[in-house]
Amino acid sequence: MQLVLAAAAAVAMLALFNAARPDTTGTVLGSVRLSAIGATLPAAPPGVAGGGLATDDSDDQAQQQEQQALQQMQQSMQQSEQQNEEAQQQFNQDMQQQQTYENQFNNP
Repeated sequence: MQLVLAAAAAVAMLALFNAARPDTTGTVLGSVRLSAIGATLPAAPPGVAGGGLATDDSDDQAQQQEQQALQQMQQSMQQSEQQNEEAQQQFNQDMQQQQTYENQFNNP
């Protein structure tokens, strides 16, 4: 059903864009008639019902997977930020230690 509606919307958009073209001004457009086309849909992959159209269960599963992926990305970003902060602290400590060594070397 969604595929049929999408196809109808696409045909309507094409007709609209064709009517809006500058070279078609002054011409009379014929009526557009949508007819049922006997299209064959590809076979459904395993786990998907409805001849290739997604079901509510698969939509829910896809949303859950997307949410999990977002959570994992947020966790990765937080870990990266924490590691970056730790590296910055270590760098600052090393710089202070280096400054101490230089002071001791220059002022015996």
